[in-house]
Amino acid sequence: MQRTIVAPFSGYVLSEFAKAGETVRKDQLLAQLDDQDLNFERLRLVTTKAQKETEFDRALARGERAESQIIEAQIKQADAQLSLIDEQLRRTRLVAPFDGFIVSGDLSQSVGAAVERGQELFHIAPLDAYRVVLEVDESDIEDIKIGQTGQLRVSALPREPLTYRIEQITSVSRQGNGRNSFMVEASLAGSPARLRPGMEGVSKTHVDERLLFFVHTQKMIDWLRLTLWRWAG
Repeated sequence: MQRTIVAPFSGYVLSEFAKAGETVRKDQLLAQLDDQDLNFERLRLVTTKAQKETEFDRALARGERAESQIIEAQIKQADAQLSLIDEQLRRTRLVAPFDGFIVSGDLSQSVGAAVERGQELFHIAPLDAYRVVLEVDESDIEDIKIGQTGQLRVSALPREPLTYRIEQITSVSRQGNGRNSFMVEASLAGSPARLRPGMEGVSKTHVDERLLFFVHTQKMIDWLRLTLWRWAG
């Protein structure tokens, strides 16, 4: 699972403190956007508000009720704009939403560069909430059921078997190496500290117990059935 950190508004990258491949803690600062223009705008609004408050006091002293009401509305408008600026200033600090691993994102070569609102800057994955995606051949998908368990061995950790449980059988297929595979989602019962997002390996799902002869000949029998059906048509 991943969380995307995007630019909250259009601006410039002031500094960066983390990049892809690093482990981060919750609320750790990843990068900061330039807040100079926002600070200038805030100073202008504070000055404008102070002037309006002075005008409001004078209008009250002169008994100009209508004028004082107009000025009071302008003061409230300045307060609303200040609240917006303060929120934007807070968002110039891009922080990690949880303890995790930065899957992608490197602003070390982009300091001073412009970013657009909504631009993806970082992808972070938690270190304790992995989702396993299994590629199951279309000839085997019929045997896969929700609730089945199995073991996964990733190439980077071949000596550490990972137990998983089938959670969802999707209708999404993928073509590759001359065959179709369906995506099956599973959850891990536990994960070693060295496990990282994007690792690949081999999985074995427990289906049931069958005769060894049937296991080795089932695909051949299915192929013969399809071939005979094609010829019969």
